[in-house]
Amino acid sequence: MNFLKWQRSAKPGLIVASLVAVLAAGVAAVLAGGDFAGRIPAVADRATRLQSTIEDVAARWPKQRHITPQDLAHLMREDAAVIFDVRAPEEYAVSHLAGANRVDAGITRVAFLSENASALNGKLAVFYCSVGVRSSKLAERIGDAAFKAAGATGSANLAGGIFAWHGEQRALVDAKGTTPFVHGYDPTWSQLISRQELIVNDAKK
Repeated sequence: MNFLKWQRSAKPGLIVASLVAVLAAGVAAVLAGGDFAGRIPAVADRATRLQSTIEDVAARWPKQRHITPQDLAHLMREDAAVIFDVRAPEEYAVSHLAGANRVDAGITRVAFLSENASALNGKLAVFYCSVGVRSSKLAERIGDAAFKAAGATGSANLAGGIFAWHGEQRALVDAKGTTPFVHGYDPTWSQLISRQELIVNDAKK
C-alpha cells in the first residue's frame, strides 16, 4: 500500500502517531551525529573540514609560505616573528594572538611597509585571519621580495588562521587579558570552529 492509500484508510490518531515517530527518529539521528540532512557537524567533521580548507588555501596560494600553529608558537618564543591580524576590528576585539598588530585586508603595499618597516627588521612577517584567505591575499599582494627589501626574513600565512590556533587551545587575548573566546566571522565559516561554545561575535559579551 502506498502512502496516499494508507493516508486515506488510516485513522487520524495513527497518522499523527506515525508522524511523531518519524520526527523523533530525525531528532535522534541529529543528536547521535548520524548522516541526517541539516545536522550540526560533529567535532571530527569540523576538524576534517578545517584541514580541507587549509589544504585548499595552500593550493590557491602555492607561492606563499604556510606555517602551522606549532611553527608560529616556536617563532614567538624565539621572538623571531612579527604578527599581523588581517581581520575586522570587531573580530580583533573579541580575541587575537598576543602581540598581533591589526591591519586592514585592503591596505596597500606602500602603506603597509611605511607603517611597519621598523617592526619587520630581522623577523618573519606572519599574517593570519579566520582561516587564511584574507591573510594569504594580503601577504601575496605585498610580496616576499618587498618584505625582504624592508629587512624582514620573509613572510608566511598561519595555516588555518585563528580557528586552527584556537582549536589547539593556544593562548588568545583581548583588551582585558587572556580569553578563551574567538569571533566566528559568519555563520558558514564559524562551523569550522571546533569549540562552538566559545564563539563570541560581540566583544562586550
